[in-house]
Amino acid sequence: MFSTTTKEAANITKDFAANDIKNAAQNVKRDVRNGTEDTVDSLSDYANQAGRKVRGFIDSASDEFSNVSEKVTGEVRNNPVRSSVIALGVGFIVGALFRR
Repeated sequence: MFSTTTKEAANITKDFAANDIKNAAQNVKRDVRNGTEDTVDSLSDYANQAGRKVRGFIDSASDEFSNVSEKVTGEVRNNPVRSSVIALGVGFIVGALFRR
């Protein structure tokens, strides 16, 4: 059959191939892990940016609501009779809508 030298050469080649496959598998595993970490970092960055934008919108809306509230309060204090008549009219309209 095969000589001992040929068998030894085949075993050495088999060991090299096994090491190459093992190293390639480890490289793929490392690349996947790094890719996953990069993806998580990217998603985290996007989530933080979105959170900052939402907080900015909420802050702007809160400021705008405060300004409108101050204007309405000032208008009611400066013109109490007119404000009461407007509120009464709005009440009648809302009441009529709910009755139907």
